[in-house]
Amino acid sequence: MTRKQTGASNSTTKRVSELRKKIDLSDIPEIKDFSSGHLRNWKPAKKPVSFRIDLDNLEWLQSVGVKGYQKKMNAVIRWAKQNHCPIATL
Repeated sequence: MTRKQTGASNSTTKRVSELRKKIDLSDIPEIKDFSSGHLRNWKPAKKPVSFRIDLDNLEWLQSVGVKGYQKKMNAVIRWAKQNHCPIATL
């Protein structure tokens, strides 16, 4: 790298730093609940699990297509959680 390129890089870094200091974020609400997955590129962490499921329930999940039934199951669980389904009474 030449001396001129290094200087340009340093001035750009300084300029970006100055601009970031001037940004006022005080009117933007802080996101505290990421459970709904509403952010564009944010995906919740996943963990592979194994469980037994009744055949009729599996057939229902796969009724539109065998592919994607695990995503559908996850969506069903998320819906139940967001709608405060009483899991303790099951």
